[in-house]
Amino acid sequence: MKAAPPLFAVAMAVAVLACAGACRAPESAKAGADASADASASAHATASMDASTRADAAPVERAHGPFEAVMAGTRKVYYVIPNQPGKARLIANLHGVCNPPGYACGYWVNAASKAGFLVCPEGNTRCGANGPPTWTEPVATMDADLERAIAVVDADYPGEVGREGAVLTGFSLGAYAAVQIARSHPGRWPYLVLNEADVALDAAQLRAAGVRAVALLAGENGSQVAGERRTAERLAKQGFPARLWVMKGAGHHYSADIDTLMAEAIAFVLAAPAPDAHVTNDAGAADAAR
Repeated sequence: MKAAPPLFAVAMAVAVLACAGACRAPESAKAGADASADASASAHATASMDASTRADAAPVERAHGPFEAVMAGTRKVYYVIPNQPGKARLIANLHGVCNPPGYACGYWVNAASKAGFLVCPEGNTRCGANGPPTWTEPVATMDADLERAIAVVDADYPGEVGREGAVLTGFSLGAYAAVQIARSHPGRWPYLVLNEADVALDAAQLRAAGVRAVALLAGENGSQVAGERRTAERLAKQGFPARLWVMKGAGHHYSADIDTLMAEAIAFVLAAPAPDAHVTNDAGAADAAR
C-alpha cells in the first residue's frame, strides 16, 4: 500500500488546481512546495529500499515438518515440505515391511526439506492389531496409493509440488516396489534411491523406463550390501550412473548418519547427465567403487 502524501503537498495540489493558471504562487512558497515534494519522494524511495533490503536479508521461512494428513480412511501420509515456499521437486518414499513412514522417512527430513517435498504414504495394513504399517497389496495398488498420497500434499500446497525430475525412494520392500513402479511409468520417476534392497537392475531396462541414475544404500552388516555392490559395479560397467553408499555399523536399518547419506545420494542422482550425454565406463566404475 502506498503511503498517503503529506498534508502540505495535498493542500498545495488543491490550491494549484483551483487557480487553474490564473494565479501564481510566490517564489518562496513554490520553493517550499518543491522541497517538501523532494523530501517526500526521497523518504518514499528510502523506505522502499529498506523494505527491499529487509526482504533480501530475511526470506520467508516455514517449518519443514514432518507433518501428517489423512490419506484414505484411517491411513495417513507423512510428509516434509521445503523451508522456502514455491515450486520444488517431488521426492516420494515407500516404506518396508512393518516399517512405518515415520522411520523410513523420518530420519532424513533435513536432507529431504533441502531437496523438495517428501511424500510417504502408509501401507495398506498393519503388523498385528496395533503394530506399525506394512504392505500386503499388489505393487500396482501401492502405486495408486502413492499417487493418492501425492495428491493430498499437492492439494495442501497447490502449484508447489513439482513432478519434473521426481525422485522415488524406498526402503527394503518399498525399494523393490519402487523399481517396478518406475518401469510401469516410463519417464515419471527418472531418479531412484534404493535402501536395503538387492534389486536386480539392468541399464537397458532402466533407460527404457526413463531412469537416469540410481543410488543404492546398504547396511555394512546387513544381507543386502554384497548384492548391491555387485549391482552398482555392473551398472557402472554398462555406462549407467550408479553408486553405493555403505551405512557403517548398520544391519537392516539406518545408520546414525543417514540424513547425510541421503543428502549425498539425492545429490548424486540429480547430478546425472542428460540421457543423450555420454558417460564413460571408467567414470561410472569410479563412482560405483566409492
